Amino acid sequence: MKQRSDMDGASLSHADRTFFEKAAKSGMKEVSVSQAVSARLKNTDVAQFAQMMVSDHTAANTELTALAHRKGVTLPAADPKTDDKWMKKDKGLDEDYLEEMISDHKDAIDLFEKASESSDADIAAFASKTLPTLREHLEKAQTLEKQVD
Repeated sequence: MKQRSDMDGASLSHADRTFFEKAAKSGMKEVSVSQAVSARLKNTDVAQFAQMMVSDHTAANTELTALAHRKGVTLPAADPKTDDKWMKKDKGLDEDYLEEMISDHKDAIDLFEKASESSDADIAAFASKTLPTLREHLEKAQTLEKQVD
C-alpha cells in the first residue's frame, strides 16, 4: 500500500486548493496584462504602476509557486489568451487598464482575506503577508484612475 505523504496535497482543504488555483491565475494575469500594455500607456504614472505590477506580482507568483510545490499542488499554466485583447487595444488603454486592475485587485483581496484564515498555517501566513501589497495596489490604481479620467 502506498504511503501517504504530507507533500501530496491530499491534506489540503478544497478552499486551499481553490486558493492556489485562483491566486496563480490572478497573479499570472496581472503580470501578463501589465507587460502587454506597459510600453503603450500614455500616462507616465500609469506606466510606472504597470511596471510595479510586473515586479510585485512576479515576486508573489514565485513565492506562491514555491509554497504550492511544498504542499504538493500543481498550479495551472498561464493562459496565453489573457493578453490578446490588450495587445490590440489602443484607445482608452490607460483608463481600461486601471479599471481592470481595480476590479482584479478587489477580487484578489477577497480571495486572500479568506485564505488568511486558512487552517493551513503556511497558506494563512502567505495570504496575510501578501494582503498589504494588494491593498496598496488597489489604492494606487484608484488614485491613478481619478488622475487619468
